Amino acid sequence: LLTGCSPQELHAAAAQVKAAHPGVTVEASGGIVLGTLPQFLGPHIDVVSMGCLTHSAPALDFALRV
Repeated sequence: LLTGCSPQELHAAAAQVKAAHPGVTVEASGGIVLGTLPQFLGPHIDVVSMGCLTHSAPALDFALRV
């Protein structure tokens, strides 16, 4: 998990991680919004987490009765 990095820092760190450990999943997170998403996508980034997708989502109250 690489969080709070600028896109340049993120891509450099992700490349180093993938070079040393090719099987590791690299996740980008922290301050990424739809407008900046393209800057955080790259060949060494496997997953992008965006809190803005869930921070303002309305709650759903439900029950499962068996």
